[in-house]
Amino acid sequence: MKLYVHNYKGYGVHPSKCRIHIKDVGTSTWVGFENLGEGTSVTNASEQIASEIVKNELLDPKNCKFFEWYPEYEGTVDEVSYQWNGPEASNPEWKYFCEAKENPFIKQQK
Repeated sequence: MKLYVHNYKGYGVHPSKCRIHIKDVGTSTWVGFENLGEGTSVTNASEQIASEIVKNELLDPKNCKFFEWYPEYEGTVDEVSYQWNGPEASNPEWKYFCEAKENPFIKQQK
């Protein structure tokens, strides 16, 4: 799995950060956006972040699944789907994927 902090310009060009998790699952690539609470949220910058990661990592968005979560809340992991025009994401749609304790990107403590 690949893990790193991604810097992006949020609304009003606010410096923003999130943690990116990338893992191969079968024949697809799963990309997770972990909100770090710095600048524009991963929800509000979702299309921008997805587009930047696809471009930077040379991914085919047709073979990717995207997810987001907020570790400061004991909530859920949501899957985000997009419409793609080449490497540009638009029209995000969120749906429940799993509870935080089942997050497939985070190794859970036992």
